[in-house]
Amino acid sequence: MKTRDKILQTALNLFNQHGVPNVTLRRIAAELFISQGNLNYHFKHREDLIEALYFQLLEVFNEEKAKLDTAEINFQFVLDSTRSGMEALFRYRFLMIDFNQNMRENPKLHEQFIQLEEIRKQTYLHAFNLAIDAGIMRAPAFKGEYEGLNERIRVYSDYWIASAAVYKEPEETTVEKYHNLLVEMFFPYFTKEAQREFLLKRL
Repeated sequence: MKTRDKILQTALNLFNQHGVPNVTLRRIAAELFISQGNLNYHFKHREDLIEALYFQLLEVFNEEKAKLDTAEINFQFVLDSTRSGMEALFRYRFLMIDFNQNMRENPKLHEQFIQLEEIRKQTYLHAFNLAIDAGIMRAPAFKGEYEGLNERIRVYSDYWIASAAVYKEPEETTVEKYHNLLVEMFFPYFTKEAQREFLLKRL
């Protein structure tokens, strides 16, 4: 593994474990047994590291978005796709645990995260349309119904990791728990057939 990649992986682990405010470049360098000068050759500021990790996360979301137009859209795809997105967020959970602080202290990251949200929004709305066409989700009952669902998902997505951290929930079951809650949010929008499939998977 290249030094730059080692720095990113170590920073990610430390940020996830201790939070951004408690992790300095000096601490990351010490963890890697390299000089801070060596680290600064790759990343001059902590914010540069955070942005590089953010772009790794963005790449994952872009890959998930690309799958929508190539994969078969069925009920299992809905489960797998939403789960993959939540697993990706959890791998970079330091961004979400300190969400407000990260956004306030790093205006550039804030701007980029707004762009990420637009990607998430378009991905979800596109996925809803594909799911409706595939008979997994019902047609909207009123104008803007699915836009409202997307907004609720956005709020949920931004804060479920912080909630799990506040209540000290076990990390090994966090994604499973909150993914189940997310899918339950979809239940009223599923067709009768998809609701039956959902209930069978719960048995």
